[in-house]
Amino acid sequence: MKNRFFSHVILVLILFLIPYVLVIIFNGADIALINRNLDVEMVLPAVLASQIDSKYELEALKAQAIVARSNIYRCIKEKEGVKDLIKEIKKKFPDSYYNFSVPDFVYEKAVTETKGKVLTYNNELKMIPYHKVSAGVTRDGEECFHDEYYSYLQSVDSNVDKKSDEYLNCIYINVNQLPEDLKIKSRDSAGYVTELLADGNVLEGESFRKGMGLTSSNFTAQKIGDKIRFMCKGKGHGFGLSQNGGNELAKNKSTGEEILGVYFPAMEIMDISDINF
Repeated sequence: MKNRFFSHVILVLILFLIPYVLVIIFNGADIALINRNLDVEMVLPAVLASQIDSKYELEALKAQAIVARSNIYRCIKEKEGVKDLIKEIKKKFPDSYYNFSVPDFVYEKAVTETKGKVLTYNNELKMIPYHKVSAGVTRDGEECFHDEYYSYLQSVDSNVDKKSDEYLNCIYINVNQLPEDLKIKSRDSAGYVTELLADGNVLEGESFRKGMGLTSSNFTAQKIGDKIRFMCKGKGHGFGLSQNGGNELAKNKSTGEEILGVYFPAMEIMDISDINF
């Protein structure tokens, strides 16, 4: 009986997803998700499933659900020049992207219990980045992008991330795959590399870490034989919500909204119905 029930549920999900899968095939996932006629609450569990592990605490999933909903509605609102918007999001926050997959029921619960809730700054929707594990403190948007627009992304303590099994990562790269003269030029206040000198040329820290497959741009480099060892702290770009940090707060009975209050102290949670489109 139970197997028959789950078979019916899976069939319903497949039938529901077919139109979106076809849109993705022909137009790409981003275009599917910013369709003005999209029922955000219906598709959000699938988005959430691509962004965070279902084994996380429910309140951590609820925090991520609000983040994902905020980003989708911002894309919908910015329907003019939306392709440029997607490029901007991916360029500045390369970990904040959407893939499409079949949702787990725990994701549906997280979405249902946060229905309509979004993060805002001065009553406006903003890009809301997230990452897996911080380096112990999150990054300041205005400092890193040299733009007051990103002042809503404030650096906050996330010291609990240092206890994560994924906090430290060692990656070895052959010297012949790297510039002959590679030096770290500057770091931000959170310790993330912002610029490197590569044979006299300036490289942007996040671009370098993505290109070389490093887990974080908060790293040190040391030559060991014919390899360079990159010791990375954290996992991801370090902006906004630390999913691991949020999960640890959830284990200590913090709600999803309280988690977001910690990682986005300059922002507030509103109902999407109160936002002027």
